[in-house]
Order: sequence, then C-alpha cells, then structure tokens
Amino acid sequence: MRFTPTVLACFALALPVTAETTVNLSLGGIDSLDTMTYDCDGGAPLRVQYLLAGENALALAEINGSPRIFVNVVSGSGARYVSGADTLSTKGTTALLENRMDETKVKCEQSGEMPEH
Repeated sequence: MRFTPTVLACFALALPVTAETTVNLSLGGIDSLDTMTYDCDGGAPLRVQYLLAGENALALAEINGSPRIFVNVVSGSGARYVSGADTLSTKGTTALLENRMDETKVKCEQSGEMPEH
C-alpha cells in the first residue's frame, strides 16, 4: 500500500492534540478575592473563587474536571455568572448551577462561614 502526502497529512490531522493555554489579562487592582465552598446535591463539593476588580466580577470554578471562568451578568436578585451553557446563580448562602444544554440543575449550600469584605 502506498501512502501519498495527502493521506499522511490526513492521518496527522486526525491525531489528538493537547495544548495548555494561559491567558494573561490585566484587570488592574483586585478589590477582593474570596473563596467559597458549597456542599451540593449529588455529593461533589463546588469550590468557587470570586474575583472583583473594578467593573469586572468573575467566578472561577472547576466544572466536570475543567477549569471554568464565569462572568457576572445582570441579575434581579443575588448574583448570576455565566460560562458557556452553564449559569451559576447565588443568593445568600445558596448556589444553583444550571446547564442549558442538558437542562441539569444542581443545588448547593455554602459550607463554613461567609467571608467579610
């Protein structure tokens, strides 16, 4: 069997590729960085870092083994953060993680004490 350069190129493109991406984003001074841990339905805890820097409010969490960056969006009550199909809503000591693609909802309750600003 004879392989042409085109066939070899197709095989090379079909191989899995892994790469690590680092993003450097200057947000200015950080006003606050709080870490919260929630006990969630289903047993897996949810650890979220909330970062406030000027006009930017972010929530950093690991969802299904992947690090995710959630961006704060307008909310009528409490706080709401969005990352792709996932929405993290918080109010008081409760959090709700929703996925619009598979329509799952995970309810969580804060464990420990809330940090003071």
